[in-house]
This record gives sequence, C-alpha cells and structure tokens, in this order.
Amino acid sequence: MNHNLEKLKGSASMEFMQKAEGMKNSGKFVLSLAGGEPDFDTPKKVSDMSNQAICEGDTHYAIGKGILPLRKKIAEKLKNENGINCGADDIIVTPGGKYGIYMAINAVINPGDEVIIFNPAWVSYGPMVEACGGQPVFVQLDYEKNYVLEEDKIVEKITNRTKAIVINYPNNPTGKILSLEEAQMLARVIKKYNLILISDEVYEKIVFDGKVNVSPASIEDIHDQVITINGFSKAFAMTGWRLGYTVACKELTDVMYKLYVHTITGTSPFIQRAAAVAFDCKEDVQAMINEYERRRNYFIEQINSIEGISCRMPEGAFYAWVKFETDQPAHIIAEQLLEKTGIVGVPGNSYGEYDTTCVRFSFATKIEILEKAVEMLKQWKNNIF
Repeated sequence: MNHNLEKLKGSASMEFMQKAEGMKNSGKFVLSLAGGEPDFDTPKKVSDMSNQAICEGDTHYAIGKGILPLRKKIAEKLKNENGINCGADDIIVTPGGKYGIYMAINAVINPGDEVIIFNPAWVSYGPMVEACGGQPVFVQLDYEKNYVLEEDKIVEKITNRTKAIVINYPNNPTGKILSLEEAQMLARVIKKYNLILISDEVYEKIVFDGKVNVSPASIEDIHDQVITINGFSKAFAMTGWRLGYTVACKELTDVMYKLYVHTITGTSPFIQRAAAVAFDCKEDVQAMINEYERRRNYFIEQINSIEGISCRMPEGAFYAWVKFETDQPAHIIAEQLLEKTGIVGVPGNSYGEYDTTCVRFSFATKIEILEKAVEMLKQWKNNIF
C-alpha cells in the first residue's frame, strides 16, 4: 500500500455533495450551493467544433504537449491578456487544470521537501503535495485583514527544505484577487529564496467591478521561476471537457513533460480543437461574467441583510465566503444548514479557516435558487424550523 496515498484526506466539498445527494435520493429537499461548476452550457461554437472534429475522424492519439494550433492560441492569449512572454513549446495541454497542478508539484519537489500554501486554500493543494511525498506548510492568513499576504508570515515559514509556494487567485474560497503590491512582494520572496511559484489562475477571467488579477509570471525577475496553471473549465463552462494547461520555462516544462508522457500520453484531439475555438467566444464569456456579477450583487446584499451573517463582496470567482457570528465551528453550522434547511455549503475548516466561522456558497446557480437560499437562511436564523 502506498503510504502517501493511504493517509490522504478526502475532499470535504465532495463529502457534503455526496451527503446531499443521499438526502435528495431519499426524497428530502436539497438546495446545493456547494459545487464549483458553472451552470451555463458550453458555448455552442465550441460544441459544434468538437462534433465536427469527431465526424472528421480526429479521434486518435494526440502525441506531444498538445496540438500546435491550440498551444499557439494559448501563447497568444497569455501574452496579450496576462503579460506572460512564452511560446507554444512552453505550454503543455493537460486533462484539466487539476492534473496540471499535480504535475507541477511533482516536477519541483523531492520526498520530504516543503511547499508553502496559504490558508484558506482549495482543499486539494495539501493532499497533492502529500501524494508527491512532500510536506505542506500552511501560512494562516487573517480574515480581519481580508486575507492580505504578509511577507513576514511567509518568510518565517521558509526553511532549507522549502521548494515552492502555491497560490490561487482569484481565490477559491474567498473570492479575493492578487494585487500588484502582493505580487511584487511574492516576487521578492521567490527571488531571494530561489523558490518556484505555482500559480493557479483558473478563475482569472471571472473578476468583477472592472478589476484585474495579476499573473506573477508577468514579472520579469521571476518569469523562469513561475509555473502558471489555467484551464477552460470555469471561464468557458467546460468542466466536463477536462482541459487545462501549464506554462513555464523550458527547464520546468521539460521535467513536467516527462511525467506527462508516462502517465496520460496526451489529451483528446477533438477536445483540443474545440478549445481553440473557445478563445473566439468572448461575448459568451462576458455574458456569463455579467450574470455572475448580477447574482453576486443580489446574493451578498441579501446575506448582509440577515442579522448575525455577513459576507465581503468577492472580487472574483463565483463563491460567497459567508461569516456566521457564532462560537460553533463551521462544520457544525454547515451540518445544521443541511439538516434543517437543505442548503448545502462547504465549511470553512475544510479550507483551513479555523479562527472564523465561514461557509462557502457558490452563486454559480440561477437567481431563483439564490432567492430560495436567502429565504431559507432567514427562516433558519429566526428559528422557524
């Protein structure tokens, strides 16, 4: 038995979703706000291209880092939108951004090496590090300071075994984006301690109020020390297509590619052809973002109208990081909500937030469902159940 895998914890979000599914199957009312998936269909232009590619027989192995037309499109996008200078050879197309993150971690650490992760953090970063034989080292960010990165907190966790830092902006679960000041501070730390920065930017297009998320690889001083991960799942409503990509310097890309060819061979060519068309669907993407922003504005305003519950306005992604004024831990609140109201959220302790009682709710769902959720929350607070 592989001891690294044997000791891994399960996904808390999946556990709550499975529990909710069991309740639903038994006939109970369930209102799920736990998932991290757009409720929109994939843009028609993308689906049509996939069908065309299949009908043309493009269903064989795709050998290499990804089809060249797609990698060229990605490189062009990264240069124009993110300020990241790269070529097609610096990009590997992966079966989902999640595999890209795992591949990046595996490429830069050896057994016993440490990887710094900022809490609250997406539930899979720590287990991925452990699966690769590494040790996750968590830096607890402060809710009262809106989870701003602080250099002294990071530096005090760095040892001679530290090899990498993992970041995720726009952030899941908090909705915070990375400011230029924070990115520049991270660049100083990365440069000084000769670390690798793994930057998960899968929500980068979903930002609100005219704000822009910073891609650290655009900072020239650390360009060769950053592995950027992105994908098509969130921005293009393509979660089930399982397609992401990595971009890094040649040295890091070559190491990742060795793992890539020995594990997955390549990603489906007809999906890659469809993904290349996604970059031409700017109107579809903007329409989804506009709707997320409308839902965000409604949901957060309503949440803040309920006594004892509050939520900061998320700057990006599609999650409400809702704070409950209580001494009870978040998992108890989440369980109460599920049992009493049928609302499914993910407790904050699943993301490493233990000091403040927060629950993550997704607003990537129809406004009617959000309205029902608000109604149920108000009734729960008024002890109607």
